[in-house]
Amino acid sequence: MIDALYIATSGLKSQQTQIDALSNNISNMQTPGFKSRRVAFGDIATISPAQVAAGLSPESSGAGSEILSTSAVFSQGQMIQTNNTWDIGIQGEGFLEIADANSNRLYTRAGQLHVDSEGYLSTAEGNRLAQNIQIPPDASHVQINQSGQIYATVGSSTARTLLGAIELSTFPSPDGLQSVGGNNFVPTQASGDASVGKPNENGVGTILQGSLEGSNVDMVSEMSALVIAQRAYQLNARVLQASDQILDTINNLRQ
Repeated sequence: MIDALYIATSGLKSQQTQIDALSNNISNMQTPGFKSRRVAFGDIATISPAQVAAGLSPESSGAGSEILSTSAVFSQGQMIQTNNTWDIGIQGEGFLEIADANSNRLYTRAGQLHVDSEGYLSTAEGNRLAQNIQIPPDASHVQINQSGQIYATVGSSTARTLLGAIELSTFPSPDGLQSVGGNNFVPTQASGDASVGKPNENGVGTILQGSLEGSNVDMVSEMSALVIAQRAYQLNARVLQASDQILDTINNLRQ
């Protein structure tokens, strides 16, 4: 009965993590560039010396479940046309490299850019692009091509001027990136180091001006998984309650 308590407790913890991840996915359905998260579970196996002597494997004695990992799913989100000058959607592989207030390098797919008070291209959270692209205050007729090059007419000139170029970073294994909130990620040993490349070249994705990549959350799949997780949580809670009642009965019999 004591084992049943621990097994049910591990199930409750695992399913609570799953529910939290699914709830977060659903709440970010309308967040541009958001990537859904998935929880990977594993079995906890225990084995005693007597079982080893009997030739049993660890899988023969389950002791509940545990969280193996929680990772983002980097499938392509639907492109949404906004017609805003500084909105850019990434079609294909690649991340925008940005720097936060502490000069930490972060990576994101959220392309809602704007020109900050000092003229630098920044994300909605105020993090500047790593390329430090500065836009003159008198720039007009801004065009960003699929290779990330930014052209505009400056002042009274009628000629187009190249103001800078947006680059994209790719990773050997993007699934290994660690989320740090705000649609931002940092590399880990599992993801490998970032490789900076020009959009639309060598397998790097293209940039679409006036568009945003929508969330890749599928409402039907997430709701179905959430119902299953809630039911699993309830079943584990019932096992915990039943084990407690049986232990209470045993204790009363001994008195």
